[in-house]
Amino acid sequence: MRSKVLNVVMGVILTLGIAETTLRVLDNRLPPRTQWPTVETDVKFHRLREMSEADVVFLGSSITEADIDPVAFASESELDSAFNSGLPFSTPFSNEWWLNQVVLRHVEPKLVVIGLTAWSAGAGADDDLLLPSLKTAINSVGEPPFALLRHAGVLSEWDSRETDARGKALLTDLGHQTGYYDRSIDEAPPLDRPFEGPPEMPEDEADAVDRMIGRLTSNGTEAIVLIEPGRYPGDDRAADYDRYIDSILSHREQWGVPVVDAFHHPWDRGSYADLAHFNRRGTEEFTSYLARTIDRLWANLQGKPGHRVADKA
Repeated sequence: MRSKVLNVVMGVILTLGIAETTLRVLDNRLPPRTQWPTVETDVKFHRLREMSEADVVFLGSSITEADIDPVAFASESELDSAFNSGLPFSTPFSNEWWLNQVVLRHVEPKLVVIGLTAWSAGAGADDDLLLPSLKTAINSVGEPPFALLRHAGVLSEWDSRETDARGKALLTDLGHQTGYYDRSIDEAPPLDRPFEGPPEMPEDEADAVDRMIGRLTSNGTEAIVLIEPGRYPGDDRAADYDRYIDSILSHREQWGVPVVDAFHHPWDRGSYADLAHFNRRGTEEFTSYLARTIDRLWANLQGKPGHRVADKA
């Protein structure tokens, strides 16, 4: 009986040893494990880990993710490379966590653009829908010593990005979500709910932005705050957005970095895919606008002329 148990144990050890050796040989050819709460976070984590270099990294919500084409930006900007790290449902709290735990651990950008929406989803970190799942995920995406653990989910397809009719991934390798490209605001459902969230930027959100800027500064990285374009022209709650944006701009002195107010730029209604995101036309216009604006601010940042005022062009 004892010899049978010993044979079974030895067989298991031998099998695991063969599997471990095989996986170590194939380590670099196997897909990474799926651990993150959304396809976006999964893909962007692995892309950031692979690329190691990007002159500009964009943080923000799904608006940043959909509205900024990093390839077009790099082709028009003096900065040579860019990565779109915008995440759906993110707030300054989840962006702060993502910046510290993921972006700066794998990339050394020259500039980080911190995107802010023209409204708040809630009154504090407890209302951040993305943050808890990010914190849970990071505990399981390290580098375990055994290949068997690193590739425990090797049979599941991690890169489950949606594709268009030609089979091309809607989420690009540089983090840009192109799923809104062929949509029109005329086809979007009407918005029938009032302005939600606090009327002004909560102080703890402003402090989260301040901490991000402080971390970037200590890291030798420049920062720019971007108020995302947001709602389409004609939205009848303009006064609510104006009040909220004014509260964002009131923190310029605290943050000490340029603040670009893209929300008040005269975007055309036809540039919108829905109530918040740009379509192909809007993305092209906004990316070009952003490349010009950031190049101008980047030149100022290199000259360190002192406090910079907000850009409302």
